[in-house]
Amino acid sequence: MLNLRFTHLRRAGPGPSGLGPALAVGLLAVGLAGCFSYQPVLDANPEPDADVRLRLAAPAAVTLSERTGRSIRSVEGTLLAATPDSLTVEVRWGAVYAGTPFEGRRDILAFHRSEVLEIDRREFSRTRTGIVAAGLTGVALLILRSFLGGGGDAGGVGPGDGDPL
Repeated sequence: MLNLRFTHLRRAGPGPSGLGPALAVGLLAVGLAGCFSYQPVLDANPEPDADVRLRLAAPAAVTLSERTGRSIRSVEGTLLAATPDSLTVEVRWGAVYAGTPFEGRRDILAFHRSEVLEIDRREFSRTRTGIVAAGLTGVALLILRSFLGGGGDAGGVGPGDGDPL
């Protein structure tokens, strides 16, 4: 029979005071400042195999929303073909759990150009990457500082620290 015993260890003095806020700031920085951003496509024919986001006109958005059972105003995927009349994209549908997308299925969707209001291309963003790197570095330093004794003084009275008589 397996017998498990859990012991809680406490270190002397105060705990890592900056850990909670530092972790929250780090997670917020990562969530808000991904390394990629979408930039508008200025030419009429974007390159195939590009990661794109298509903002849909109301009729196309309603039709796709009814088909999928959730509100959709834009789709993100890989552009397979672009003609003067249409755009064809491969999209991946799936649930998002704790910020992580899980692919459920893939569809190939074709839209007439009149159904697409805007085309954006996914591009590497140096600014956002810098923000993420700075945020993660700050979090790492705060965590390191809190574990290496930067938590402050215990504030207790020791031998010789009392008031003189």
